[in-house]
Amino acid sequence: MKRRAAAVATLALSAALGLATLTGCGAGQITQTDTQASAVNGYQGQAGRIMVRNASIAYTGQAKTGAIYTAGGAADLNMTLVNVSPIADQLISVSSPIAAAGLIQGDAVIGGGRALQVGNGDSPSDAAALADKTISVRLVGLKQDITAGLNYPVVLTFQRGGVVNAEIPVGYPTGDLAIRSSSN
Repeated sequence: MKRRAAAVATLALSAALGLATLTGCGAGQITQTDTQASAVNGYQGQAGRIMVRNASIAYTGQAKTGAIYTAGGAADLNMTLVNVSPIADQLISVSSPIAAAGLIQGDAVIGGGRALQVGNGDSPSDAAALADKTISVRLVGLKQDITAGLNYPVVLTFQRGGVVNAEIPVGYPTGDLAIRSSSN
């Protein structure tokens, strides 16, 4: 009887170890998806019930010197802000250690269950179709050159949602701009 109980216990232990091995197969440090990038090129983040989607520093054209914006200048931001709360919120400030100030132009209130487009995208036809309105957000007094291919720190502060500490990339050319850039 003891021998049979030991055999059953050994079998149960073997089955449990086998099951643990099988369930852990895809949970290692190196997975098939660890090198896949998001299909969206801009920054994605959240502050409370405000979703920041596809945020980027606007692309301005061909960068012959490597800098998209030069120190001392200003850089426009593009993004869509989505309020998933039934209560309105507002973008109240924008700042960055790479700029002297952030300017918000327009009514930055995001109605409950609504979206707000910041900027017009990287080409005139990129404005978000679902946004209720569009405002402008600009970093002014740049303390350094802004270069394509890098991310830059930007802090977005919302009245209700709080703060988003974002690492925002420089956008890339789209539409007619991309066609002209690739044919040169």
